[in-house]
Amino acid sequence: MSTTVAAAEAALRYNIRPLTPRVPESLRHALARLDGAGDPDVLTGDAALGALGVEGLHPDQVGALRRAVEAEGGRAVIAPDGRAVLLGPSTSLAGAARRLAAGDRTTADLGAALAAALAGRHPRPALRCGERRLELGASTLIMGVVNATPDSFSGDGVAGDVGAAVALAERLVADGADLIDVGGESTRPGSAPVNAPAELRRVLPVLEALARRLPVPVSVDTRKAGVARAAIAAGATMVNDVWGLRGDPQMAPVLAAHPEVALVAMHNRRGHGDGDLMAEVARDLRESLLVAARHGIDDGRLVLDPGFGFGKTPAQNLELLQRWDELGGLGCPLLLGPSRKSTIGLVLGGAPPDQRVEGTLALCVIAVAAGVEMVRVHDVAAVRRGLRVADAVLRRIPEAVRLAPSPGPTG
Repeated sequence: MSTTVAAAEAALRYNIRPLTPRVPESLRHALARLDGAGDPDVLTGDAALGALGVEGLHPDQVGALRRAVEAEGGRAVIAPDGRAVLLGPSTSLAGAARRLAAGDRTTADLGAALAAALAGRHPRPALRCGERRLELGASTLIMGVVNATPDSFSGDGVAGDVGAAVALAERLVADGADLIDVGGESTRPGSAPVNAPAELRRVLPVLEALARRLPVPVSVDTRKAGVARAAIAAGATMVNDVWGLRGDPQMAPVLAAHPEVALVAMHNRRGHGDGDLMAEVARDLRESLLVAARHGIDDGRLVLDPGFGFGKTPAQNLELLQRWDELGGLGCPLLLGPSRKSTIGLVLGGAPPDQRVEGTLALCVIAVAAGVEMVRVHDVAAVRRGLRVADAVLRRIPEAVRLAPSPGPTG
């Protein structure tokens, strides 16, 4: 077994998540869920500085974990079923990870998984998409949406009209899109499935035209390996898989055969679930990472999408944003796709898709503040303007702003 696969297996086994200190309820609920193993009101001192949720502990690991954390000045609250919350400053948790990694076979993989989760938000190398590169971190990347469907929920489908699709894509790039995502099957609730031949008839002419004309990478939004294979041959340099390599079993081999192609692996599920939302999302995304590792797909090619609006209630969609920090230990760039979604309409009292731009931008800014590197949207111009301001605060003050003189006295 390769070290990459072993690390992915350990990451899935322990499913370590940085709990969200800016939403105290997240930590309180995590402690309360440990079946009486700890006081849910322990939110003082070091607990406010750092907290990690851990799963899958073997009984032989419990004592070693507790000793390692306490030796570094932290606290470990551990339930009988192998779940735990580790509390303490980040330096203490990192020290505990080093102690465990230096131990025997019982604790080494746990220590390595802890260290990897703590280091999850390191600077990212550029994302390769064919001959192009997408720089991560300097500014928020925007993926513009081109729906080559007749039944898009947002009313912007251009099925059968290649000229309209090309014109739309060119306008999105002019508005500031860093890449274009072309889809031929609607994913709105209640939409009818589309077979591969029909999907290919919709997307291939568009992909072929855009690959020749656009100065940015072109992605194909598909869950089918056969469509992905043909799309790559037509010029797509990214695959956006709404089932994150966990739907079509041939999707991973297709991506493995094309190391120059990037992948967005999204979280999805059938039904809404009733457990811990973020634990499930993180666990399923780690399953996608493990599938990728087993097929030799380097995680430097991957972007992870927690699936806003996919298999989640409206309240869960908002909870996803509230607790986004818990995905920070996954070690890959993160994408949010909230554009014009029905949850925004519900919050706004029934606003139709064309009146959800401000809500889309609000969610994008919140997500960028929590660490998102890429957003997928329809209204590129408005979102680009908003994110330029957000990036100026959250990432880097633009040189033109830094050098600008004072406007002078007022009043």
